[in-house]
This record gives sequence, C-alpha cells and structure tokens, in this order.
Amino acid sequence: MSRELRHPPTIALEGARLRPLRVADAAPFYAYLRDPRVTDRTSYPDVTLPLVEAIIERSLSRWAAGEPSKWGIALGADDQLVGTCGFNDWSQVHRWAELGCDLARAHWGTGLMRRAVAAALAWAFQGDQIDRVHAFARVDNAPSARLLAHSGFLREGCLRSFRMCRGRPHDFDLYALLRSDWAAARLVTGARAGDDG
Repeated sequence: MSRELRHPPTIALEGARLRPLRVADAAPFYAYLRDPRVTDRTSYPDVTLPLVEAIIERSLSRWAAGEPSKWGIALGADDQLVGTCGFNDWSQVHRWAELGCDLARAHWGTGLMRRAVAAALAWAFQGDQIDRVHAFARVDNAPSARLLAHSGFLREGCLRSFRMCRGRPHDFDLYALLRSDWAAARLVTGARAGDDG
C-alpha cells in the first residue's frame, strides 16, 4: 500500500495520541528535555530552546518533503505534549528507518511509550516503503533496551565509541526489527488472542 507521506496522520492511542509536532510545542518539549534524567543516557547535546525549535522545524520540513519524521505524544483535551516518537531518519532507497523517542519523566512506567512505539511501527510497516526499523541505545540505557526488546527488536551488536554524549564518546547497542519479524509477531499474537485454551 503506497501512501501520501506529506501529511502525517494523527494516531489514537489508549489515553493519548500521536500527532504532528507544532511550533507551539517548543515550550513543553524544552521543559521536559531540561530534566537531566530524560537526556542523561542519550546523545542529545546541551538542551536549549533554539535546539528544540530546530528539532521541531526539521520534523515539519521532513514531513512536508514526504519523509516521515517524529510525532508528538499528546495527552488530554488540552493536547499537551509529553513526548515524541517516530523516525530520526528514513531511507526510501535502502528501505529502512531509524526509530527515536523521548518522554517526560512524569509518564515513565505507564506504558505510554510502548503504545506509541507500537503505533509508529504499525504505521511504518503497514505501508510499503520500508523493510527494517533500527534504533540505537546507549549500552547503559536499560529502560530503552527493555522498551526495544518488548517491541520485538533484536540486539544486533555494539557500536563502540559511536556517539558523543556530554563531550565523551560512548558505546551504543544497535537493535533492529524487520518487517518479517513484525508480521510474524502479529500472527502469533493474533493466534494467542483467538485461542480458546
């Protein structure tokens, strides 16, 4: 199924939604990224408001050019931004995407990011543009490793001194999920759901 990629959809989640980022998201985005525990084990540089504004602008520009990017994770009637989830990079030539996500600490442990990642993966693989989604997690980022494993990703190896974090090189693990892995997991899940036991 081929889709028009220039108009990112809004995707309903249980208790939240994935929706396109907006210029007005800069303030709440900046507020939660300033929490050192949110960015400590990531490759985010020093977080500034201009950096956050540039991230939003890049996301909007990529969607406008037909290249999938990030969604905002928004809650409630006020549509407040509490995180992002989507694709840091997307190669139509090589048919892969790089997953990236972040979430305000107040919403850790709620299952919100698991639901957001599942929705982003379903959107990506239900189209016909890619066959692989990969993600990078710093080797000491156990919550990200658990999220990726729960989402069906397999660890493919360690990339030594792969990214700079606060001025020092750090090792990152590479995780990947293939379209075939994703489809097989959906079949197994469907079979379990339909099993009368």
